[in-house]
Amino acid sequence: MMRIPILATIVLMIFIPSASFSQLVPPEQVEPVGPPLFVVTVNGKAGFMDPEGKIVIKPAFEQALPFHDGLAAVLQQGQWGFIDTTGRMVIEPQFISVGSFSEGLAKFQDKRHTDKLGYIDKTGQVVIQPQFDAAEEFRNGIARVGVATYKGILLSLIADVGVECSYKFIDRAGNRVPEPLPEHYATGEQDELIPFRKQGLYGYVNAEGQVVIEPQFEYAAAFSEGLARAYKNRLSGYIDKRGEWAIPPRFEYANDFSEGLAGVNLGEEGWGFIDRSGQPVIPGRYGWIYGGFRHGVAEVAFDRKQGYINKKGEWIRPLGE
Repeated sequence: MMRIPILATIVLMIFIPSASFSQLVPPEQVEPVGPPLFVVTVNGKAGFMDPEGKIVIKPAFEQALPFHDGLAAVLQQGQWGFIDTTGRMVIEPQFISVGSFSEGLAKFQDKRHTDKLGYIDKTGQVVIQPQFDAAEEFRNGIARVGVATYKGILLSLIADVGVECSYKFIDRAGNRVPEPLPEHYATGEQDELIPFRKQGLYGYVNAEGQVVIEPQFEYAAAFSEGLARAYKNRLSGYIDKRGEWAIPPRFEYANDFSEGLAGVNLGEEGWGFIDRSGQPVIPGRYGWIYGGFRHGVAEVAFDRKQGYINKKGEWIRPLGE
C-alpha cells in the first residue's frame, strides 16, 4: 500500500535552552554487517533487497520498516516484531505498533496498553512502561514524549485533529530531565552548526552554543553535505555555512542533500533531483521522494506506486512487482 505523503520535510522539534547535557553519552550503536538493505514489496509481501535490487531477505511479511540500529520492525499476522540483517526473528511479533530502534531503545504499544507508548530494549524487554501518548526516538540519551491534554482529548472526540499533547523530556530510565540546549544535539562533526529558534525565527549555533547565523528564516534544517534547507516566504532553498543562499528559495517542498543530490518539488512536473548548483539532474516525474539517495539508491513514488531508482533515474526495482 502506498504511503500517504505528509509534510515531514518541514517538521522540526522546537528546543528552548535551559540546561546542558554534555555528560550524557549514548550507548554504542550496533551497525549491520554487509551491504545496506532496503524494504521491497513483492506480490504484496515485504522483504529486503541490496543496492543492486537482489532479494536478500525473502518477502514474507505484511509490512516492514527500514533497518535502524541493526534491527528492522516487521509485521506478521497483525503483530510487530524485529529481525536482524540475516532475516532471523530476534524479537517475536507481539506488539500492536512499534518505532525503529535508536540508541538501543524503540517505542511500542502492546495489547495490555493499546493507547499508551513505552520503550523496549533490543531483547524485547520493557525498560520504560507504556504511559505516553506521543514518543520520539532517543538522541544522546534523551527522548521527547507527550501526554494528551484534557483539551486535546475533548477536541479529538469531536474532530479528527489529532491529540494535543503536553511535552517533556526523559532519560533512558524514563526519568524527566530539563529541556536540552540546541547544542545537545551536536553530532561532533567538524564545524557543525545546529538550528535553533528564537522569537519565531530560525538561526544556527555552533557546538559551543555561540550564534553563528542570526535567526532570520521561517524554518531551518540541519546542515547536510555543507548545505541546509531554509525557508523564506514559504519557499525552500539552501544556505551555506555563512547563512547565504547557495540555492535561492523557489521550491514548495524539498529534502536534504544526500550523496550530492536533493529531492525537490519542481512544481507541475512533480518531484525530481537537483545538484548542488540547483540544476535538475533527474527530471521532475515522481509523485513523491522518500528522503534521498543512500548508497546510490533512492525510494520514490511514481504513478501511485513506490520503487527504487539509481542516480541516472533508472529503476532498480519497482515495488509491488
